[in-house]
Amino acid sequence: MMPRLHLIKKFPQEKGKLAGKKVMLVEDDSFLSDIIARKLSAEKCSLVRSDNAAQALSLAQAERPDIIILDIVLPDMNGFEMLEKLKSNDECKRIPVVLLSNLNQKKDIEKGLNLGAARFLAKASIVLDEVVDQLEEVLAEAKE
Repeated sequence: MMPRLHLIKKFPQEKGKLAGKKVMLVEDDSFLSDIIARKLSAEKCSLVRSDNAAQALSLAQAERPDIIILDIVLPDMNGFEMLEKLKSNDECKRIPVVLLSNLNQKKDIEKGLNLGAARFLAKASIVLDEVVDQLEEVLAEAKE
């Protein structure tokens, strides 16, 4: 019996939606942070990570990310406070911020958006592809 040959057609790798963009992820849950980091890595973006707001603030000034994903519940200061500090800093105020949190009461969403967040995403009801889609939309809006 003749062995079967399996041809594998190689397709060019599609570039990620966020290819070439620098994304900062501020998340203290290491499990969730790792999952998001893997997804963003697959999207071919550059990733800057922090698990606390104080470090993230200095990284934002030094790294100048294209966009920031920010948790609200952090160990040293909450994400709302960090967002206020970012938006009051001339070097960082134009960086779009997407809040990603389990706090998804109407008052929390309104507070985040009023402080300058571009989006508010609820961890409990969002999938990773949607996170990427939202980041892409926010970056497209920031160009306009």
